[in-house]
Amino acid sequence: MITKAPVVFFALDASGLFTLSEGRALEKLGLQPGQVVGQSVFQLYRDQPQILEHVRRALAGEEFSAEDEIPALDLFFETHWAPVRGQDGQIAGTIGIAVDVSDRRRNERRRHEAETLYQSLVEQLSAVTYIAELGMEGDWLFVSPQIEALLGYSPQQWLSDSANWIRHVHPEDRETVAAAEAATLEGNAFRAEYRVFHRDGKVLWINDSGSLVPGPDGRQLLHGVLLDVTEQKQLQTRLAQTERMEAVGQLASGVAHDFNNLLTIIKGYSSMLMERSPDGPDARAALEIQQAADRAAALTHQLLAFGRKQTLQPRVLDLNTIIRGLEKMLRRVLSENVDLAIRTVPGLGFVKADPVQMEQVLLNLVVNARDAMPKGGRLTITTAARHIDSDSGEDETFVRAGDYVTLSVTDTGTGMNAATRARIFEPFFTTKEVGKGTGLGLATVYGIVKQSNGYIAVESEPGRGTTFCVSLPRAENEEPTTRKAPMPETRKRGTGTILLAEDEPLLRELGETILTQAGYKVLTAPDSGAIKALLAGYSGTIDLLLTDVIMPGISGPELVRLVRQSRHTIKILYMSGYADDEIEDLDHDAGFLQKPFTPSELTAKIAEVLGGSGL
Repeated sequence: MITKAPVVFFALDASGLFTLSEGRALEKLGLQPGQVVGQSVFQLYRDQPQILEHVRRALAGEEFSAEDEIPALDLFFETHWAPVRGQDGQIAGTIGIAVDVSDRRRNERRRHEAETLYQSLVEQLSAVTYIAELGMEGDWLFVSPQIEALLGYSPQQWLSDSANWIRHVHPEDRETVAAAEAATLEGNAFRAEYRVFHRDGKVLWINDSGSLVPGPDGRQLLHGVLLDVTEQKQLQTRLAQTERMEAVGQLASGVAHDFNNLLTIIKGYSSMLMERSPDGPDARAALEIQQAADRAAALTHQLLAFGRKQTLQPRVLDLNTIIRGLEKMLRRVLSENVDLAIRTVPGLGFVKADPVQMEQVLLNLVVNARDAMPKGGRLTITTAARHIDSDSGEDETFVRAGDYVTLSVTDTGTGMNAATRARIFEPFFTTKEVGKGTGLGLATVYGIVKQSNGYIAVESEPGRGTTFCVSLPRAENEEPTTRKAPMPETRKRGTGTILLAEDEPLLRELGETILTQAGYKVLTAPDSGAIKALLAGYSGTIDLLLTDVIMPGISGPELVRLVRQSRHTIKILYMSGYADDEIEDLDHDAGFLQKPFTPSELTAKIAEVLGGSGL
C-alpha cells in the first residue's frame, strides 16, 4: 500500500535526520524510497523555510496538519505531522504522511484566476451584467455594480426588490419586454430595447440582450447584458427629424418654385390690366388680385425660409434699428391686454443678415408669443452682446465660439413641456386649433436664422412662459449699408434684343408680351435644344439672355456657358422661384430677379443690367 499510494511516509529523529522515507510520490521529488535516510531535513530543505518551520513545530511536540509547497517543482502536499515520544515521554522525533494534492491545487488556482478575470471584466464593462429568472416577476440572482451608475440603485438594493423590476420599465414598453421573453421561451435569444426609469425619475433607453443557461439546480436562468443607448436613440431621433425637415423642405421648395411661376403670371397680367384701365370698372378687381398674389408670395417666402432655399440679400445692419422700425407694427399686432417692453442695448455692433427676413423673424416670434398669452401678459424684446469662449453643443445645438449679437423675445404665457419644445421648429407642427395656425412660423424663423449663420435657442416650462434667443455673428469692421430704393411701379422702355429662356409656356408668353410692349425685340426658347437651334440660325446681335436658374435638362449657368460660346459679350439676367445650390455658381456680373415679379420690376431690372436708365 505504501509503495503504490501517491503519498510520502517519513520519519525524523529528534535531530532532524530521516529514519524513514517511502511512497510513490517520492518520484515527483526526484527521490527513491529510502534514499534520504540518514540525511538532515534541515540541510535537504534549507531553501524551504515553510517546511522547516513545520519540522520545528512537530519536533516541539505539536500535532497538526499543514500544506507544504515546493515552488521549484510546482508541487503541493497536504502533510499531517505527529510527534514520536520515547519510553520516558520525551520527544524522540516526528512521523508524517504527505499527500500529493498538486492537481487539485492547480485546478483551484485556475478557477480562482478565471473568477478574478471574470469579475474584473464584469466590473470594467460600461454595461450591466445580470443573472435572473425569466418572467415579468422573476427574481434576479446577480447584478453587476454598474447598476448603480445606470439606474441609481446599489446591487443590494436592486436584488432586494428584484421581483418588482418590471415597475421600472416604462408602461408603454412592457409589452415589448413580454414579447421578448415569450420569444426566448421558444428558443430564441432575448433581445429588446425599452425605456426604464432611473431612481431620480428620468427616462433612459436600454438595450437588453441575453440567453438562457441551465442553472445549478437545472432551472433555466437568463444571463444578460443591459446597455445604455439613450444617447444613440437621441441621435437617431435628431437624424430622423433632420431628414424629415430636409424632405419637407425639398418638397416645399419645389412647390414654392412652381407656385412662384404662377404668381408671376397672375401679378403680370393683373398689373397689365391696371395699367390699361387704371380708372376702369375692372381696376378694383385687378388690384385685389394683385394684393392676393402678394399675400400668396409671402406664404411661399415662408416655405422657402424653413426649407433654407430662400434668396437672402444680406447686408450689414443694426438689430436695434430693425426693432425700432417695427415697433408701431408690433404694437398693432398685439392685443390690448399684452404689454410690450423693448429694451435695446446701444453700441452692440452690427450683424450681416437680410433686413426683410430679420423683420419676419421678429414678427413671427412676436405673433407666436401673443398666441401663447390668450389672457394677456407681458412681452419683452431685448438685445444684448454675447461672447462664447469655446465651441459647444453638437449637431443642431452646435454653437461656434465668437462674438454675437442676440435678439430675445420673452413672454409670460402658457409655456411648453419638453415634448413640445423638441418639435417646435418642425414644419407644419402646431399646438393651435385647426385654422388658427399653419405651423410655418417657427420653422420659418429657424430656416432664416440658420441661413444667416446664426443660432436659435428656446427656454420654456409649462406655466412659466417662453424665451426665444436668436444669436447672430457680429460683423467686424463693417458699417451698416442703406437699403436700395424700391423699383418704380411704371415700366421702363428700352431697345435691343433679348433672348428669353423659360420652360413654362404661360410665363414665356407673358414675358414676351411685357418686353415687346417695352420696346425690345424678343426671341424665345423653351429648352437648351431650341436655344442651340436659334443661335445657329440667328445672325443678329443678342444683347441680353433672360433665363430661369433651372431649365429642363440644364442649369442656368450651363446654359449661359453654351450661349457665350457664340455670343461672348451677352449680358445675363437670371430669374428663379427659389435659390438652390446652383445660385453659388451664378456669374458675379449677372443680374438676379426673384419670382414673383411685376412687369415694372422686370423692365427696371433689365434696364439696370443693360446699363441704361431706360425711358
